[in-house]
Amino acid sequence: MPEYNQKYADERRDMEKTGELHENNMKKQMKVRAKDTPGVICIERQSHDGAIVITGSLVVDIIDEDLGAWIAQELETAAVEIGESGGIIDQIKTTLVVMSKSIISLTDEKAIIKESQSKRARITLAAIVRKMDSDEAVQIIRKALAAVRRRLRQGDY
Repeated sequence: MPEYNQKYADERRDMEKTGELHENNMKKQMKVRAKDTPGVICIERQSHDGAIVITGSLVVDIIDEDLGAWIAQELETAAVEIGESGGIIDQIKTTLVVMSKSIISLTDEKAIIKESQSKRARITLAAIVRKMDSDEAVQIIRKALAAVRRRLRQGDY
């Protein structure tokens, strides 16, 4: 067995003995579930070439035609806050993916299609910010996603 593989196998065996492997797997599973839970804002950050890279996601159940405009409005507000805090935005990119569900059933030779009335959307974003405190940058981005969520919950459409 190559040295790298043996080292990995030894580390895994040690983690299994201490229960750390199970704990890490549970944390990963919970993180994946949280990202798919409507209303839960997930934010991660890391540093890259002197910049703060913030990734975030939010799944929402209520879809409105103005959702994209709301997201843009809240991110513009976040950009102003970042600028007022002395930060510089390299880029903020957001993706809005709308998901709907259809059920297709077949009896005899006739297919019946039922469209679900509820729709779900996933908002994902990546922000690259420089020259500001990373905690403050994360807080501003989180606040923008929370504002979108709050607007949908209040039926402000």
